[in-house]
Amino acid sequence: MSSPPASDAPEARPSGSDLCTACGLCCTGLLFDVAPLEEQELPLADKLRLPLACNQYHDAFRLPCPCHRDRKCTVYETRFAVCSSYECGLLRRCKAGEVPLGEALTRVERVLRLVDALRQRVPAEEPPRPLWDEAREHLRRRDAEDDSPAWRSERESLVAALAELRVACREGLDP
Repeated sequence: MSSPPASDAPEARPSGSDLCTACGLCCTGLLFDVAPLEEQELPLADKLRLPLACNQYHDAFRLPCPCHRDRKCTVYETRFAVCSSYECGLLRRCKAGEVPLGEALTRVERVLRLVDALRQRVPAEEPPRPLWDEAREHLRRRDAEDDSPAWRSERESLVAALAELRVACREGLDP
């Protein structure tokens, strides 16, 4: 008995690195505002000048991570425990064989396209903040200075694009 043709063979279960390196959205602040740190990681976070968000309950750094550039981690070899252990729902489902890698990559590409389109419309702040926060601030600022029909129409379109991104994240990435 011969083996099935390559096109009929089940897709090998990915390790996750293909999906993660194509995505990186967990580092951008799109899925979370902060990433928790372990106490022994605080000196490295300080050395990297990460924006900390520490309180009596936990130590964390604010996202987007400044070490994430061009969808790559610039400190991958010394990344934090939360970074090396985190798996979004899509990655877990892909590794379990529930979602084929090709479909998972398509979902990620869709979210990235939506993010890129919104980034064209929402000015980036300095220091960078999560897209959701920057969009909210952009809407607030524009609402305060412009009540024209053109802005109201643009605003409606922008709010719809943000809603589409939110749904794509929830349904596509399954965080």
